[in-house]
Amino acid sequence: MRNALGLILLTLALSIGAVMWLHRDTRSANNAATLTLFCAVSLKKPMEAAAAAYRAETGVETLLQWGGSGTLLGQIQIAKRGDLLITADAGTLADARKLGLVRQSLPLVTQQPVFAVRTGNPKGIRALSDLLRTDVRLALANPEAASIGRSTRASLGEDWPALARHATVMKPTVTEIAGDLSLGAVDVAVLWDSTVRQFKGIEAVTLPGVTLQPEHASLAVLAVSAQPEAALRFGQFLRAPKGGGRVFKEHGFTLERAAGP
Repeated sequence: MRNALGLILLTLALSIGAVMWLHRDTRSANNAATLTLFCAVSLKKPMEAAAAAYRAETGVETLLQWGGSGTLLGQIQIAKRGDLLITADAGTLADARKLGLVRQSLPLVTQQPVFAVRTGNPKGIRALSDLLRTDVRLALANPEAASIGRSTRASLGEDWPALARHATVMKPTVTEIAGDLSLGAVDVAVLWDSTVRQFKGIEAVTLPGVTLQPEHASLAVLAVSAQPEAALRFGQFLRAPKGGGRVFKEHGFTLERAAGP
């Protein structure tokens, strides 16, 4: 009788323990960190896919805020919150450091600015001077808001002011001007090579004697993050060859392997 009672108590204890363990496991999953990311819009498609893959693997949710790299810095300063910043160029990362927003940074991908036209180059854009023709509608990104605009201005130097004056539109993000080009609202634009691959009906052309410098996109754990360890783990996933790295390669990006600044 005493043995039977002991067996019953032991079974009950094990059952309660199993229930508590399952509850703890579920509670742990439900309380997985939610990360807030401020991300350059040129990286939107691979970042959405990478965030979904990370959620499936870890249960961690991500709130993604999009915009031009320069615009994002202003948002972080005002909000004084967030976990990660994904910049499209090294200059924006340097600005973020000067503002005291960066706890730690890692390199992510390389992006190359290119001159993009409608498929088949119907306007016959073959030289930089063609962009100034009266029959050519030019789209540029605002260098005060978007990394691609900032990079283009730096690469073109003294040729930039004339192009800026001639531009039919100057918008705050690279995806907006890519959309205009894809729809035929403009004839030529300066885009990231990775952006060209994301839109139908457009292609890149080479203009002899014109060199646009590549830019380096980075991820930064924000100084205002309340969960920097969780943010860093996600950042490391983004760079992992079998994690986010695979996603970025599938979207036509070149992965950075060098040490971060």
